[in-house]
Amino acid sequence: MASFSLNIEVTFIDDLTGESLGLTHIPANNLPDSFERDTKIELSGAEWSVLNARPKTRAQYTKSKTLILWIRRIELVNPNDILYSLPSICSVIPAVNNRPLSGSELTFAEDDWRQFEFISHQLADKVDKEISKISIINETAAVGVCWSAIHIRSKPEIPIVSNLALTHLANILKVTTKSAGITYDGSQSPIADGYSFALNDDFWIYGIVPNSKVQVIAIGQDANISPTEASIDRLQELARKFNLDLVHWCRCIRVAPDDELFRSLLLSID
Repeated sequence: MASFSLNIEVTFIDDLTGESLGLTHIPANNLPDSFERDTKIELSGAEWSVLNARPKTRAQYTKSKTLILWIRRIELVNPNDILYSLPSICSVIPAVNNRPLSGSELTFAEDDWRQFEFISHQLADKVDKEISKISIINETAAVGVCWSAIHIRSKPEIPIVSNLALTHLANILKVTTKSAGITYDGSQSPIADGYSFALNDDFWIYGIVPNSKVQVIAIGQDANISPTEASIDRLQELARKFNLDLVHWCRCIRVAPDDELFRSLLLSID
């Protein structure tokens, strides 16, 4: 216990600039046992985050009687100043499994999950309620190309309610290659039960198929890649056969397969 009464010479370094913020002496018992986990300190009336320490443990700095802390000031952000890149995102995204990537997976950002998708027409009321909320965001919170608010969609949880097997989906789309799987940008593992098919070149359909039943049929969004007329015909056949609407959430559009907007919406992906 006597060692805890020792004064430790502590030097503070600004992690951003590398400059010294000063030196002081602090009793060892006023310092954490270890800096190996996230630590915050108060200095000159402000809160700082400790990003690195030398040495890192009490046993070490009580022996050396010196401690160097690299710190960064914690800046509080006004929620009113936060801008979002999208007016809406899906509330739940599927988890990844613990398997390694094959390297052939379709990769996308987490926020892009289910932004452009097919949804069973019998869920149209739920879709329209969500779209009405996104429309309010578009009308009242648009700031240039961003939004000051965001709507987090919770419905429908399962967008495809038809009994559709992945092999049947592949047959309708005339896809002969095996599913390539899907993953998020930066992830080291694929999404559990995920699938993806390339209809033409790099125009992709993706989703999840838990228990061999397709629950999501979404469209990869790449402004530089459009489907061919043949691919659109296959998607239209799919939508007709299983009574699916095409929904672009951020644009607040829901169209049936025979709507004149169906084809044009597919041709303008972003």
